[in-house]
Amino acid sequence: MKRPFETIELDDDNMHWTEPSSRALVLHPEMQLLLSDRGSLTQQLIEVSNGAFRVHTTEQAWRIVLGLSLRKLFGPVAPSHKFWSRKSVLLCNRKPVVLAHSLMPAHAAMSDLCQVLDLGEQPLGEFLFSQGGLKREAFQYAQSEQGYWGRRSIFHLDSKPIMVAEFFLPGEMLDKLRRRMR
Repeated sequence: MKRPFETIELDDDNMHWTEPSSRALVLHPEMQLLLSDRGSLTQQLIEVSNGAFRVHTTEQAWRIVLGLSLRKLFGPVAPSHKFWSRKSVLLCNRKPVVLAHSLMPAHAAMSDLCQVLDLGEQPLGEFLFSQGGLKREAFQYAQSEQGYWGRRSIFHLDSKPIMVAEFFLPGEMLDKLRRRMR
């Protein structure tokens, strides 16, 4: 029987997000470069897998974000404010490479970001990086309980936010991505 894909939860209080400049952050230089790359991760994965890339969406739903510290990153939003949550696994050559979780407040769905609701198995990165006027805030990094390094940042399209977090799974594709960063 095929085991279910793991997921990452942005609203996990055990996740300790850190600024890249934190003195407590100790990363291999190649991993630091990968985590800080501002380009399209989707495009990089397509290239390192020779086009054998796909998205497997594990969860899409409207939900309430419980963590106050997470909600505050989106500005003043009420505790009852709904967020579109999308969890997915990015696959190269049918192997999981990245665990992703995105959150978009309901008010952002009143903009061009409404297209995110219908992406299904299409890459979020492909959509975002095709939009003119896209802005990206600074990264924060964290290490999951499983030991995977990840990053999160908020994108703004027409001044509306969507947070994207990506955790890199160990393996051949991560090694290829890291070598590209040299």
